[in-house]
Amino acid sequence: MTDTKHRPLDGVTVLDLSWHLAGPYCTMALADLGARVIKIERPGSHGGYDPGGVARFQFQGDDVHYIALNRNKESMVLDLKTEEGLNVFRAMVKQADVVFNNFRPGTMQKLGLDFESLKAINDRIIYASLSAFGNTGPDRDRPGVDLVVQAECAGMSMTGHKGGPPARAGIPIADLAGGMWSAMAILAAIRERDAFGTGAREIDMSLFDSHFAMIPYFTAYLTTNDFVPGPQGSGGHSPTYGAFETADGTWLILAVIDQKPWTLLCEALEAPHLFADPRFANAASRIEHTDDLQKIVQEILLKKPRAEWMAKFRDLGIPAGSVNNLREAMAHPQVAARNMMVDVPYVGGDTVSLLGNPIKMSGFEQTFASPPRIGQDTERITAEFTAPAGEAR
Repeated sequence: MTDTKHRPLDGVTVLDLSWHLAGPYCTMALADLGARVIKIERPGSHGGYDPGGVARFQFQGDDVHYIALNRNKESMVLDLKTEEGLNVFRAMVKQADVVFNNFRPGTMQKLGLDFESLKAINDRIIYASLSAFGNTGPDRDRPGVDLVVQAECAGMSMTGHKGGPPARAGIPIADLAGGMWSAMAILAAIRERDAFGTGAREIDMSLFDSHFAMIPYFTAYLTTNDFVPGPQGSGGHSPTYGAFETADGTWLILAVIDQKPWTLLCEALEAPHLFADPRFANAASRIEHTDDLQKIVQEILLKKPRAEWMAKFRDLGIPAGSVNNLREAMAHPQVAARNMMVDVPYVGGDTVSLLGNPIKMSGFEQTFASPPRIGQDTERITAEFTAPAGEAR
C-alpha cells in the first residue's frame, strides 16, 4: 500500500454511547477508517461487556470482550443522569459529526438527548440508533438480543441438521449484521450531508431488520415459489455440497454442484463409475439421489486423511476446504498474507493480538492503536470540549 497522510474518515468525530457487541463493532469499523471515536461509558463501567456483566476472559486484568471491540478509540466516563454530565455531552455534540447509541427506544428521549434536542444544538449531526426491533412497529419496546433475533428472523430454523433441534449460528450473526449495516448507514448519511448539504439526519437501525436483510434469496424463493427452507446442515444445495469426514477424523467440505467440477471430483476420488452412473448423470439427478451419493462419497473419503484429499482437490481446482477450528483458521497462510491478525501495543504494556480489518484500499495504510482503559481520557476530553470560546481545544 502507498503512504498517505490521511485516512478516509479523518476529521469525523463520533460520540459512541454503545456497549456490548453490535454497537462497538459498528464504531470500531468507523475508527479503523480514521474516525475519532470517543467511547462514553457510564460511571462504574469496569467491564460488563459479556452477558451478565461477567468478564469471562481477561488480559492484564481487562475484559477481553471490551479489548476486542474498542481499538482505535478514546474512552471517557460521563454520567448522563446528572446536569453536569449532560452539559459536557451537549458541548461535545456541538463539535461532533455522529452520535451513536444502542439503547432501547425511548432511553435517549428520557435523558433529553433525542434527535430533535441534539439537532437544535448541531444542525449537521448524524444521530444513529441501533436497537433490537427499531423505533417503530409493535415490538418497539420489547427487549431483545442476538439469540432472540436469530430465532424470530428464521435464522435458527435454517441452522442445524434435519430432524435436530433449532440451532443458533456459531457467531452472533444478528449483532454483527446490525453493526455492519449501521456503519454503512452512518457512512451514507455523512456522504449525503457533506456532498449535498442536507444537514442533520436520524438513522433508525435494528438487529431484526439487519438479520432479516441477510436472507435475500430464500425470501424470494418463498414469495415466488412458496418454498420454506428448513435446516441447511453443512451444505444444502447438492449431495456433494457439504461436510465429509476423512480417515484421520478431521473434516472437509466439498462445494461441487455443476457438471465440470463433478467430473473433476470423480477423477480425484478415483471413481469413474460414479461419472458413468445414470443416477448421477447431471445435477438434478444427483439431487434426486442425494442419500445414495452422499453415502458413496463419504465411504471413499474415509480412506485417506484430509491433507491428502485437499492436496488432490487443490491440484485439480475443485472447490473444497478444510473444516478448521479457530486456531487452525488463524494459522491459515491467507491470514498472515492479508494482515488479518495484527499485534497492537497495549496500553498496559506488552502487545495484544487482535483481528485485523478486511478493507484493503490503495492510498490507505491501516493503523491500530491500543484499546483504551475505560475512562482513561475523561479529563483531557472534558477539558477539550468545555474550554471557553477562544481557548485552544
